[in-house]
Amino acid sequence: MIKVWRSAMVALLAVLPAAALAQGESGIDPEALIERLLAVDQEQRDQIKDVTFDAEYVELEGSDTEQAREKVRFVKKVYLKYLPDTVWYREEYLRFFKEGEEQSEENLDKEARDRMEKKAKRKARDISYPMLKPFYSEQRSLYQIDYLGVARERVQDQICHQFRVTAIQKADSLINGDFYFEADGFHLVQVDFAPSKLVKKVMFRMNELAMTIIYGPSADGFWLPRQFDIRGKGKAAFFFGVNFSGTEYYTNARINSGLEDALFEVSHGD
Repeated sequence: MIKVWRSAMVALLAVLPAAALAQGESGIDPEALIERLLAVDQEQRDQIKDVTFDAEYVELEGSDTEQAREKVRFVKKVYLKYLPDTVWYREEYLRFFKEGEEQSEENLDKEARDRMEKKAKRKARDISYPMLKPFYSEQRSLYQIDYLGVARERVQDQICHQFRVTAIQKADSLINGDFYFEADGFHLVQVDFAPSKLVKKVMFRMNELAMTIIYGPSADGFWLPRQFDIRGKGKAAFFFGVNFSGTEYYTNARINSGLEDALFEVSHGD
């Protein structure tokens, strides 16, 4: 009987107008809503084999975002290949600008290699990370998930359901965050998140780290990453403060172009 009621609620959510949800969400079953969100995500995953983006990463210098100036900028290609249980990721650095001046191919190769090595050591996340992972049945015991209703304000001009995800135990493999799903189609619109435990090593200590991924529909109707923001504060070698912020933009998504496995076997600069 419970399963029948839940299925009915999922069907109701699928056709209920966003305006009605905004007026009164008290009758919504969060578990049924989560089932719907996961079903929509899986339906898209079943249709996408690979994606290629044009990407541009801009890193700023300065603690005040409004007054911060561009420190470095990279023009890149980003490739994703979707497999049943994972996503392969590759980034290719094409151009490198430092304080507005384009750098040499040699400097590009050196900077690309250095950044990818640091990323691997810090186990940094990127857009290949399955952001809905905390909602998967096999992960639910690791998290407390609270449905906060329809967000008070529009998110990326969308009326959205809001969930708050909190890791039960602190671990750098788990995240805390706020998830916003558009009420009309149940796609992920934005997630603001951070590791539940920050990196603390002998030569580097991270004090703050916050990330945001913004999604939007492609020309083909698939909801894909559009922007990845990262902001952090740390301390290197016990002496030097490290403050950074950067944004990566993704455009011109090309879906199911038939990317070969060999493309993901090596990285630029290896």
